[in-house]
Formats: sequence, structure tokens, C-alpha cells
Amino acid sequence: MRRLHEGVYRFSRAGSSSGPNVTLVGGVHGNERIGVEVLDALRLALLRAAPLSTANNLFPRISRGSVTLVYGNPRAQRIGKRGSEPHADLNRCFPRDLLDVPESTLGSDYEQRRAKELAPLFASSDLLVDLHSTNKPSPPFVRLSGYDKVPSQLLKVSGRLPTKILLLDPKHLIGDGNVALTDEFVGAHAGMGICYESGLASDLSQAKIDSITRSVLQVLYHDMEAIEFVDADGHIRNSENVSLNEEEAAVDSTSRDAYEITQVFKLTSSGFRWADEVGDENFQQVPAGQPIGFVGSEQFTVNYDSHIVFPKVPSLWKVDAPLGWLTRRVST
Repeated sequence: MRRLHEGVYRFSRAGSSSGPNVTLVGGVHGNERIGVEVLDALRLALLRAAPLSTANNLFPRISRGSVTLVYGNPRAQRIGKRGSEPHADLNRCFPRDLLDVPESTLGSDYEQRRAKELAPLFASSDLLVDLHSTNKPSPPFVRLSGYDKVPSQLLKVSGRLPTKILLLDPKHLIGDGNVALTDEFVGAHAGMGICYESGLASDLSQAKIDSITRSVLQVLYHDMEAIEFVDADGHIRNSENVSLNEEEAAVDSTSRDAYEITQVFKLTSSGFRWADEVGDENFQQVPAGQPIGFVGSEQFTVNYDSHIVFPKVPSLWKVDAPLGWLTRRVST
């Protein structure tokens, strides 16, 4: 194991230089702990310090390539906040050209400097899975960005994760029309980028942590062929829980509930309030023509059946910044 930066640990097999570079990320937002819990379990197992109950108490061992665990925003994690300071957001700091941005232009902003530090690692990743959770109640979902038609391999790999809901953002509307998020940055540099939202951030149940960990192991074992499983004596073993048939492990793309982001709505100087019983959860449906909220005294409506995603909690409201995004149901 090599420590590349603060909170960045790379595992590879001695003498092996070929194979995929897989990057697993958690804690990009410091108040979203579930990704950190998954990384902790994987790190201890890869160090042979604690076996994985999700893999029949075996240890994963790198068989080819590398697996890098990234604790995204250590400063925010230490204080349990979304960013290192109010309204700071590491997951908006990855523009397409970040590798070419001189460090001298970054100033003292921690998130900008952390993104610059992580950029070479992310750009060289064949696969990045970024683990997040939401501030308001939500079913788990996968978000894929930047594709008019999602590549079949990316659909297959993302289908390992424990959800049937797929959120598509082909126009990068989360980043205001630009590449800005970790997974988008990887996609812009020819890798596969996946964001997984586990649901409400306060849900740190062991069952949920185990489910995500098991899915990540399936990706590493079946799809990337990057790991094998060994017992305490180092003997290679098969894990019944992880070595599933691919048909059993992955969600069929035709069975997924897909939504596409259609627009962002932002806070203006006129203020905003949600319509009654609207804005409290992700994927809440608002029928066409029904009020989503009020901008000043004016109703905010759209002419299609919409579903709200990432509705912001009031502490994140800021003039000219998003209050949330609207989606519509689509077929994959």
C-alpha cells in the first residue's frame, strides 16, 4: 500500500504493472459518511487487518492493476460539514481542463487545491465510483453524466450497485452545463465515472454499508478482474457471496427506472418557497402545470410531469445557486 496524498491510499500487486486503475471515492462531502464507512471496511480488508463479512470473512487481494481509495475532503470530514467552509463544494471543482490550470491561479481555497491534487489520479482512472448520500429522503440511485447514449459497459458496471433507479445528466446540468463533478471529470478523460447516491445521509445502517461494499467487490471481481479472495493464510478462495453469476449480480438495464435532468432552478433575489408538501424528498412527482414553488408571488410551474432531485436544504440556499433540479421519466 502506498499513501499518495492525505487520505489517498493505492493498493497494487508487486511486480504487476498491467490491469485497470480503479478509484473508489467517499467523503467528497464531509457530512456524507457512508462512503467513508465503505472505504474503511475495504482499506482494513486490503491491509489484511480485518476480513470482510460480505465476502465470507475472506480478504480481497489485488490480482492486477490498482485500487485506490480516496477520502475526498478530509477537512470537511473532520468537521462533519459539506465543505471546509460554508457553500464550499469539492464536487464542483473538476472542470474538464483542470490538469492545465496553473496552481498559482487557485488562491487559498482548500477545495480548489484538493481537486487539483486529485486531478491526475482521477484522469488516469479506468473506473471511478464516487459514493454519496442525500440531505433529504431519497431512494438510492446511480447518476451518470455526459452521455446521449450510455455505453453498455458503463450501464453494466453501474447496474451492480444496489438500486434500480438511474439518473441521467447528458447535458451536465448539475454543473450548470459544464463538466464539474468527479465522475464527469473521469468521463471527460476517457474513463468510466459513476456517482452512487445511497439515500439519506443519516442512514448509516450496517445492512446498507454491507450492501454497497458487496456491490463494489462484485465490480472489482467480475467486471474489472482486479481482485481475488484469500483466507488468513493467503490461500486463494472463492467467495460465494461475491462470486455471483453476472446475471444474478447486475441489474438488467431494461428493468431500470430512468430519469433525465431537464432543468435547474435557482434562488433569485425575489426569494423562493416550496408549494405545499413539495420539496421534501428526491424524485417527488409534480404533475404538469401544478406549482412546484413560488418565486416571490409568482407560481413556478412546468408543462410536463416532473420529478424533483437534489432539493436543497435551507442552509445551502444562496442567491444565483441551485435550489434543485427537475427531471422527467425516460427509457434507457
